[in-house]
Amino acid sequence: MDVCGLLETKLHSSKVSSMHKFRMKHWKFLTNATAANNARILVFWNPSTVKVELLDCSAQGLHVIISSLVLQLSFTVTFVYGFNTIVARRSLWTDLRAWQPNCPWLVMGDFNSVLSQTDKHNGEPVSTYETSDFRECCTDLGLVDLNFTGCHFTWNNGRVWSKIDRVLVNSSWSSLQAPAHVHFGNPGAFTDHSPAIIRFDYQNRQGRRHFKFFNMWASHDNFLQIISDNWTSHIQGSPMFSLCKKLKFLKRPLKELNKLHFSHISERVARAEASLENHQIALHDDRDNLHLLEHDKQLRLTLMNLKSLEKMFFSQKLKCNFFKDSDRGTSFFHALMNQKNRRNYIPAIHCSDGTLTTSEAEMGEEFVRFYQQLLGSCKETLPLDIDVIQSGPCLNERSHESLLAPIYEVGASRVCMVHASGIFLVQALSATVCNVNAWLMLSASRETFDDGALLLLPHAGVTHSCPLLAGSAFLAVMMKGLSFIRSLIVASIIPISDGSWLAELHGWSLHVLLGFFVGLFS
Repeated sequence: MDVCGLLETKLHSSKVSSMHKFRMKHWKFLTNATAANNARILVFWNPSTVKVELLDCSAQGLHVIISSLVLQLSFTVTFVYGFNTIVARRSLWTDLRAWQPNCPWLVMGDFNSVLSQTDKHNGEPVSTYETSDFRECCTDLGLVDLNFTGCHFTWNNGRVWSKIDRVLVNSSWSSLQAPAHVHFGNPGAFTDHSPAIIRFDYQNRQGRRHFKFFNMWASHDNFLQIISDNWTSHIQGSPMFSLCKKLKFLKRPLKELNKLHFSHISERVARAEASLENHQIALHDDRDNLHLLEHDKQLRLTLMNLKSLEKMFFSQKLKCNFFKDSDRGTSFFHALMNQKNRRNYIPAIHCSDGTLTTSEAEMGEEFVRFYQQLLGSCKETLPLDIDVIQSGPCLNERSHESLLAPIYEVGASRVCMVHASGIFLVQALSATVCNVNAWLMLSASRETFDDGALLLLPHAGVTHSCPLLAGSAFLAVMMKGLSFIRSLIVASIIPISDGSWLAELHGWSLHVLLGFFVGLFS
């Protein structure tokens, strides 16, 4: 959830607008500047993932409703920055009592007050008068501390330590389906307060992740042996069924390979760097130790290999050619990954009926429905005129070379770079073209002419078109094209023939395509 609250800013409204324009222009913000001389409380949020609605504000509080477009949760949040004196803070307790909602409520910020004597270390002792107002307010509203980790004392001046920053929730908070906890970090260099980071431990609704092949696996010495051992099994069924089964059989051993040698690659790199650094410290103290020198070479080689694997991993996830020759795993590298993830994230869409949905299931159904209408809709076509087609250019013996030209222009050497069976693929496709060419020439001499056959292969004019390089996408397009051709030619041929050659064309084309792709992966 992308929401950020800043306290004790004391910025003028013009300064806030300038900061928003130059630093966080894609986010929205709210302040309590209207109730105070300056913006003492400043809240930023990402509108693509979160919706924030202002309910009320005062000099010590900002009362809003936060709705998550990702988690589909809605709750009330009050950001607090209390005054320094007990008397001045009493208006804050009055505001909190007036803002009490009947829904999950989270109150967070700098209260400038402690709840008990254990919340302060050193300095003047904590009196009952000092804590009574805060304690009575929490009791009346049913506010308790949210489970937290990290620093107990959230503020210090170098001598006195106290817990004046808190995250409180009411009794309705437990009704949320996403349990939350807060972590109080170290103050850092620019503040004397601990930052509070709230996280929601929600269950991932995306289910199991799809299997994805990582290029770094191919660099392992046992990769080819794993492929060979799991590919030689005999599968009963059609060629395409056998191919799918063999690919599924590879998932388990490849996942094991990733778990043993490639999982958490960045952590492996960090451990290797630490090991090399410690070893080089020892080597510096014992410079003539041959064993340490040899071990230093091994550690260097291990780290270089892990760095290379890490670069391959992130480059594949980024799909960015720039990183083939650039730096490895820098902060800029990871920032680019985060930017890509934010850009590709889709928190909500408008359905075809105009309604807005944030449900992942509904968004998936809407995407499928849209592309089914875009790619699978039927549309009436004009009838084919056989006389017009036969009066134009027709296939003959001289067209044989033009049909083979697109294949040989790609080159067997380029195909071999894509797959080890490149030469076989060129030969198989050449034979396919010859068979189709002979069939078309034979069909042209018949009384019935199957016009859809002309759409099967590209001519020489398509200089950069090679079906075998298109992979499974070409198979999907070809299957859909054949289905369309079948319905198109049936409408034009059945009135003048029995359509027997159409069945021959459709069945033979499927046989060639399936055999071709089985040969590609076998």
